[in-house]
Amino acid sequence: MGSGSIFFALVYLLVYPFIMLYKKIPMGPSHLMFPIPASLVVTGQSNDLNVAAVAWIGMMTYSPPIVTISLKEGRHSLDLIRKYKEFTVNLPSAEHYKETDYCGLVSGSDENKLETIGFSTEDSLNIKTPIIKECPYNMECKVVKEVTIDCWQLVFGEIVETHIDESVCKNDGSIDVNKLNPLVYLAQIKEYWTIGNKLGDVKTSGEHFTKKP
Repeated sequence: MGSGSIFFALVYLLVYPFIMLYKKIPMGPSHLMFPIPASLVVTGQSNDLNVAAVAWIGMMTYSPPIVTISLKEGRHSLDLIRKYKEFTVNLPSAEHYKETDYCGLVSGSDENKLETIGFSTEDSLNIKTPIIKECPYNMECKVVKEVTIDCWQLVFGEIVETHIDESVCKNDGSIDVNKLNPLVYLAQIKEYWTIGNKLGDVKTSGEHFTKKP
């Protein structure tokens, strides 16, 4: 073996352990996704109300604004959505992670979960399903479509109104995210977290790469 070959062999032996530290590990098909908003979805009207913790949620479009929630067939919330064709999405602050978690543990067909966790409701402006007073951000939604994937139902709701607590707004009316302190969920890991610190602004943070030397 020549000196060059010996040199590269030694380099490989020295570098290989560090290369292995960054090796990707196949995990197979997984629903691991983070972070996800930990939302409380209210369904029903008047004395026929329910609240459920829903993690499978996301924005689909912004004009019109469409949000999608995914519910398993047989859920009490899904029955009420089909009955009234509307729902509200309520985003709790991190301090209410225990109340949020409880709403995913029991069925609303068995008890009044809002009463159990000590939450109250306020009237919506454009639909009859109420919003949760203790959640700093709320969305009123009218059902526009439902899609079936296996045993799951994807419910598409058009957001017809939103609400924000005045206490989490800055003087100029914009949202103070630190005061909002939204609760987030880590799917599959099954943990609740806060979102952390601001790093930069959208559409300006990446401008660094557009500047040529």
